Amino acid sequence: MEKISFSTSEISASLEEIISEGGHFTLCVSGSSMNPFLVHGRDFVRLVKCTQQDYKKGSILLFKRNTGELVLHRVKHVLSDGSLVMNGDAQFWCEQISPEQVIAAVSEIECKGKMFSCKSLRYRAKIFLWQLLFPLRPIIFRVRNKLKRMINR
Repeated sequence: MEKISFSTSEISASLEEIISEGGHFTLCVSGSSMNPFLVHGRDFVRLVKCTQQDYKKGSILLFKRNTGELVLHRVKHVLSDGSLVMNGDAQFWCEQISPEQVIAAVSEIECKGKMFSCKSLRYRAKIFLWQLLFPLRPIIFRVRNKLKRMINR
């Protein structure tokens, strides 16, 4: 299959229309904020219309920042007012968004050519553990980077 690249601004309106009409959209991951679970240029996500069930801890949502930028991050917390605290898997900071900013939810992930559901028990267990390790992420990434440098010498 031939890959065609578009900027976020070029596809934003089409993506939102397809999703709002109940369709799905497959998107190649770009950026490193969702490492180690989603890798730039390698992994794909299937985006679908959000349901109330998607507004829960651990779900990956596509949302639009006030700047117009589309972002794919994971729900860290749902606040009592319904707003969502979002966090990239490789990040140590969070941002708060309103549910109105959410465009789609990730239903499936294609990683290294294998497709799996975000509802699978194995995937959910990995995410649960990764979220528990949130305070230790800076240390985990420093150790990983040092090991990579040692191996590449």
